[in-house]
Amino acid sequence: MQIEVIGTSGAFAPGPNVSMIIWPQKKRQNGILFDCGFSVFPELLRRGLLSSIDTVVLSHAHQDHCGSAVTLAEYRDQIDNRKIAAGGIDWRPLLTLCDGDAGSERVRLLPADFPLQTFAVPHVAGMECLALFYNHKFLYSGDTSVSLLDTPQAAEADLIIHDAALCGNPFHCGLKKLAEAPEEIKAKTWVTHYHPKDLEDYKKLCKEYGLGGVLQPGMIFSLS
Repeated sequence: MQIEVIGTSGAFAPGPNVSMIIWPQKKRQNGILFDCGFSVFPELLRRGLLSSIDTVVLSHAHQDHCGSAVTLAEYRDQIDNRKIAAGGIDWRPLLTLCDGDAGSERVRLLPADFPLQTFAVPHVAGMECLALFYNHKFLYSGDTSVSLLDTPQAAEADLIIHDAALCGNPFHCGLKKLAEAPEEIKAKTWVTHYHPKDLEDYKKLCKEYGLGGVLQPGMIFSLS
C-alpha cells in the first residue's frame, strides 16, 4: 500500500490541513482519507482525487481536521452517486450540523472487517480525540498532547505520522518529548502539523533528535 501526504498545516497556517490518503493498491482508487480539514476538499479537487476517495476517517472535530468532510461526503453522494464510508469519531453531530436531517444518509458505516484500530488520546477536554492505527502498519496520532511513541501500536507500525509542536504546550506534544523514544521508533516517525515558516526549524530539530523527518505535501510512502 501507499500513503500520499495531502497536507501538513495546522488551523492557522497556509496550505492544506494535515491529511493523507492510504491507497490500498498501487492504483489510485479506493482511497482512504485520514482527516479532511477545511482546506482539504479544495486541494483534492485541484488534484483531481475527489472521486477516488471511498473512505474518510476523522481523528477529531476541530475544523482543520474535519471542516470539509461533509462537503466531500455530499460530493461523492450527489455527483458520483456513491456514499463514502465514514469512520473514526462519531460523525452524527457533524452531519446534522452541516446537512440537517439528510446528513446521515450521505455516508455508510465502515465494513466490519475494515482493518482500523482507534484509541483515545488527550488533546482538548470534552472532545472525542482519536489516534488511528491502520492494518497494523501505519499509526497516525491525530492531535495529542502526549507522545504516542511508547505505545504498542508505535512498536508494531512500519510508519508513524505524529503531530508535534516546536515546544510542547497543553494541546500538542513537543518535539523534545518525541526525542525520548527508542532510536528505532524515532527513525520511522515523521512529524506534521506545523506552519510552513517553521519548516527549517522542524528539519533541524528532527535531524538532531533522530526522527525520520518532517512531513511535506506530496510525499509518498510505500509499505509492504
